Amino acid sequence: MVLAAELREAPVEGDAMTATADCRDFEDGPYPGPDGRCGASFLACLGCTNARIHPGHHARLAHLHHALARLRSAMNPALWQADWGDAHARLEHLSRRLGPAAWTKALSEVTDDERDLIDDLLTGGLAA
Repeated sequence: MVLAAELREAPVEGDAMTATADCRDFEDGPYPGPDGRCGASFLACLGCTNARIHPGHHARLAHLHHALARLRSAMNPALWQADWGDAHARLEHLSRRLGPAAWTKALSEVTDDERDLIDDLLTGGLAA
């Protein structure tokens, strides 16, 4: 799995904020839902060309990456791979693109609200 999201220096006016990235067009994406809007999980955003990631996302994505790694050690490997493997691979790709220093810094800057958001994402408390 490869990160398809566009890396930006700042948010772009008109983009919609999601749990993992900003979206430039959730009515015309690769995962159409029954209502014509995006039907993908927020974890799939990182694999979508409509997604845009800027520094405002880095802390929560670093936390998500860390949380998925912790889940890996507590789950059956095949189940973890099926449920979380693609998202983890995209986050690995993002961490390499940003570099270890930036990724470590981002992880140190995660807020309680971002932790709660990622917890909700991983436990099914968020709908796409």
